[in-house]
Amino acid sequence: MLSLERLQNAVAQSVLGKPHLGLSSLVEAGRADPCRRLRIYENNTRASLTATLTAVFPVTVRMVDERFFRYAASEFIRHNPPAEPRLVRYGAEFPNFLRTFEGLAKMPFVAETAGLEWAIAEALDAASLPPLTLAALDGDVSGATPELALQPSLRLVISHWPVLAIWAAHQNGGRPDHADRWQRSAERIALWRQGDNIRFVRLTSAQFSFRYSLKMGLGLEKAVSRSLTHEPMFDLLAALVSLFQDGLVTGIRFDR
Repeated sequence: MLSLERLQNAVAQSVLGKPHLGLSSLVEAGRADPCRRLRIYENNTRASLTATLTAVFPVTVRMVDERFFRYAASEFIRHNPPAEPRLVRYGAEFPNFLRTFEGLAKMPFVAETAGLEWAIAEALDAASLPPLTLAALDGDVSGATPELALQPSLRLVISHWPVLAIWAAHQNGGRPDHADRWQRSAERIALWRQGDNIRFVRLTSAQFSFRYSLKMGLGLEKAVSRSLTHEPMFDLLAALVSLFQDGLVTGIRFDR
């Protein structure tokens, strides 16, 4: 007799398309074929996970056609079952999965656009804290270095393709161009939640490095140092003003 935990795991593996040897003998009770009964749960689970991916990656769906997307989603679900119960967190590995998926070798911008869509989904699921104003830096800080905490929803995306333009072209009222018209070019994007909406900003390599370093908790001095390697004349004051104007600073600590 299997323990409850092992039985649950076995049923979950079967439902996700990975049959467990000997499982059918444990669900023989009743008149219906146990394998057919399990397939009902399998189909419902796959339909639910496919609907989740479709909702998170709507632009990707439009770029590759819904039937192809469902095929890709089915393969992804088979190899990448959910790791936690919250469906809103499902799909993190889908963009990377698409990078090597058959049929998309000549459309690398599809996976990178999916990466932008996942960043949007993460930002919408993150907290939005009250922002501080630039006045929070005032006061007697004699020699202290301010350490800045940024909005939890801030996401930073770097791409080899103009994914923000591609994403925008597929929104309501947009005019998506044919795939062969998109030209490869690096794009660095900051995005974060503002109320129920997402704000986007394109960044230079120095600006990206500055915000990324702060987000990773490396501190202001390290953030400036890394930005200067990209742009020797990096304007720290302008970068700080931009952070506060965008409502991205949520906390300040002065280290002496």
